[in-house]
Amino acid sequence: SCYRRPNSGFDCNLYRRPLMESDTYDGLLPRALPRFMFPPLSATSRAIVIGMGGGCDVFAAGVMCKLWKSQPSTESGATVLFANCVGPRPLPEDHEPLTPHLYRLPCEPVPLVPGDEAYGSTRLELSMDRGDEGSPYLLVVPKDGKSGLTLNEVYAANSAALAEALRHLGIEFAVAVDLGGDSLTGGSDYEGGNIEFGRDRQVLHALTASGIPFLQIVLGPGCDGESSVEAMQDAIRTADEAGSVLGALPIEDVVADMAELAKTLRPSRTPHILASAVSRVKQTPAPTDGETNCVIERHGNR
Repeated sequence: SCYRRPNSGFDCNLYRRPLMESDTYDGLLPRALPRFMFPPLSATSRAIVIGMGGGCDVFAAGVMCKLWKSQPSTESGATVLFANCVGPRPLPEDHEPLTPHLYRLPCEPVPLVPGDEAYGSTRLELSMDRGDEGSPYLLVVPKDGKSGLTLNEVYAANSAALAEALRHLGIEFAVAVDLGGDSLTGGSDYEGGNIEFGRDRQVLHALTASGIPFLQIVLGPGCDGESSVEAMQDAIRTADEAGSVLGALPIEDVVADMAELAKTLRPSRTPHILASAVSRVKQTPAPTDGETNCVIERHGNR
């Protein structure tokens, strides 16, 4: 599903199409959703798709970047970059700093090796074919709940870091992508006693503070194992009541490409969870006993 955040700068009516009789209820909202449409881009536009939480979000960002560029409303010549948000860590010398929190990767991709889950590294990003201007870029989110700073101090540091990086790239429009939806619920992968310390929530706040028009796309709500069904339903209901829900993007359109990028990773990684769900829906009629959910266990969460 796609969301427009308050003060995000986009006119939501530009990215809806009329509701069609073929639209169906997706289980999270009390109404059918129109299909989401990417914002139109002119030949001189500069846009970016940002993986909000790091990890496999970079695969989602890369696939969404290609999808945006392929839209009829995107003119030839438009620049659409993609990037992934990561926490502070030592980076290899061949990662070129463009600002203190923006890095360009080496030109040649490095394929992933089976058995390497690439946690705590940049090997997922390095494995991807390079896009416009050598993307994916790395956006370093410098502060979190372990920093000892107050929430407002963390907000300020991260907002300043991302704003500087986006200014350097000349970004005019952004789409933020999150596999799982902890950017909506806060999830469970954070420290500091407040869900707002989580990286996805920090990136969401920083984008809002940047003043750059942006939209948020959540792919596979709940697939990261960080949000209960009830928490996700409450978060989406709140967003819908605020008028922030723009539409739905069928996961079938993108999941195969994401799973291919993650093909050396374990089945428990989010692209494979989504691919398995799509495969099951295609092969098996939906159960009629009322139990249509599966249980996802990841990182100790259920």
